This record gives sequence, structure tokens and C-alpha cells, in this order.
Amino acid sequence: MKYMSTKEAAEKWGVTQATVSKWCREEKIIFTAMPEKVGGQWRIPVGAKYPTILEKKQNKKVKI
Repeated sequence: MKYMSTKEAAEKWGVTQATVSKWCREEKIIFTAMPEKVGGQWRIPVGAKYPTILEKKQNKKVKI
């Protein structure tokens, strides 16, 4: 399986690297294989999708 770094994921999804790291810690990035930490660095599967959350007030999915 191919992996990308938090920096690569941040560029791909248009968010900061810190946001991607937070999503990894909170297990918000889901794919057949979860992101894993190797040598202090998160490895995110290349096919992982941009996380979404369920907005409580309007009950609709929103990209975060």
C-alpha cells in the first residue's frame, strides 16, 4: 500500500499540516488501513478520503 505524509495530505485537501495530524490522532481519516505513526511521522494511505462530519444543527454532512 502506498502512503503519503501529513504535508502531502494537507496540500491535497487544502488544509494545514496540523489539521491533518489532529485528524489522524482523532481517527477521523478512514480507509481500509488506518493512518499509522512510524518513526514519529503519520503515514496516511494515499486513497484516504477527506474527512466529513455530521453537522448537529442541520443534520447534514459537511467537509471539515
